[in-house]
Amino acid sequence: MEQIFQNVIINRQEINSIEFEKESIEIPLYPGGEETFEILVTNHGSPTHIHLSVSEELKGQITFLRDNPYVLQKEYVSAVARIPQEGRVLTKGQIFITAGYGSKRKGFPVQLGKVEAKPQEPSKDEPKKWEEDTEEFIPSRPSVSEPVKKASRPRTGGGSGGISSSVLRGFKGGFPSSQGKRTQRGMGHNERLPLALAFGGFLLLVSLFFLYFVLPAGLQFSVSFFQALLFSILFVTCTTYILLRIMEEG
Repeated sequence: MEQIFQNVIINRQEINSIEFEKESIEIPLYPGGEETFEILVTNHGSPTHIHLSVSEELKGQITFLRDNPYVLQKEYVSAVARIPQEGRVLTKGQIFITAGYGSKRKGFPVQLGKVEAKPQEPSKDEPKKWEEDTEEFIPSRPSVSEPVKKASRPRTGGGSGGISSSVLRGFKGGFPSSQGKRTQRGMGHNERLPLALAFGGFLLLVSLFFLYFVLPAGLQFSVSFFQALLFSILFVTCTTYILLRIMEEG
């Protein structure tokens, strides 16, 4: 069953009076589309003929299958709405109802087609405003100094002097200096204390080892096997810990 788009009431207020249930109707179609709909005519008076017609804008686009129906009480009038493939997307016109053999004529607006919403174009001021807002939220970039090339790490086999200098540079890098050197990240007081102890133990063991060979025979001290083993374990532990920390921070 076709959709009823309008209800026309005749002879209710007076003889040959014409009323419309809807002030206007819309028939949504795209070019090349076609739709069949119905107009219901309700008669409150004696049976009569009515005539249906369209305005000039809708001629050829809305066709009534019966344009002069005889209405007893209720009559359904079928119509076909179409838009040619190359026709207008939107057409506005009127459908007219004539009663009393031409003595009374009245129409209602009809919108045939669909109105496509146009995308809202940004105003000329919006891009400028967007750029200003973006600049406000961009934090100021700190000045970046030229990158400093890292000194090549000395090999561990290059002697105790090379190890001491490398360890000393890694140890000093963990503390802030007046020259603005980069402090090591994530190194708090609890992390610096083991490194300081390891470094101090390393220097102590190296000093004792150096004194053992430098002192004259009369001042040399005797070292037992267990003491030498303990010193070796401490020396390896301190050296390994210091090297691991240097590798982590490097």
